[in-house]
Amino acid sequence: MSKSSPNVNLKLIEGRRFILGRQGHIFIDSITASNHHAEIRIVNQKIFLRDLDSTNGTFLLKNGATMRVKKGYVKPGDTILIGGKANTVTELLAIANDFAETDGATTEIQVVEDPGEQG
Repeated sequence: MSKSSPNVNLKLIEGRRFILGRQGHIFIDSITASNHHAEIRIVNQKIFLRDLDSTNGTFLLKNGATMRVKKGYVKPGDTILIGGKANTVTELLAIANDFAETDGATTEIQVVEDPGEQG
């Protein structure tokens, strides 16, 4: 993926759920990524990442350290590691944004305190 700063319209993807993985909205090309590895959502203009009980885990690279993430809020410049593939949150959101622009579905905004508690 490109390391430039892609344009992301958070309002377009607000409230929507995007699956990251080998069979997700956001394709992760790695045999060590699960089919439905993790999800990313925008909730009240904040970016929420949750591992979907993947086999090999979801990781955040921060300050030279690798930390396993079950669920939590991340920032656009953060780097996420799934299946040995590193992408910034902004890069992943750009793919979600492109998907949302072309899928024709309406965005359903759900206001929740902790999106990780939803099914």
